[in-house]
Amino acid sequence: MAELIKKNKDISFTVNVLTKKEDGMFVAHCLELDIVAVGNTIEEVQKDIVSTVCAQIDYAFSNDNLDNLFHPAPPEAWQEFYKCKEQIERKYPIRSSFTKARDIVKVPPWLTTNFCNSEANLCHA
Repeated sequence: MAELIKKNKDISFTVNVLTKKEDGMFVAHCLELDIVAVGNTIEEVQKDIVSTVCAQIDYAFSNDNLDNLFHPAPPEAWQEFYKCKEQIERKYPIRSSFTKARDIVKVPPWLTTNFCNSEANLCHA
């Protein structure tokens, strides 16, 4: 088991996130899970979507509920994401908060996000 954990330390769960400004608020939409976060700043909304996605992944792996994890966003959201000229990849640690996950199920240690800001003036590194 220890070797499996060593091999899995670089495994990453990857998602695509479309970020845009709507009605004066920033909206981040995780396309694989169809989860949305809203915030006052782009930094706030990206932090919130990452936190929510990590919690979803942790819960699904910890409760052997992967069948209910994926709910793809509507095609229009995917089309908007793929029109983006610049995608920013970021990697975040996933820390399991469920006892079961630590004892039995191994939650992927990393979340990799591909952020796409739909408006050019929102893009930043």
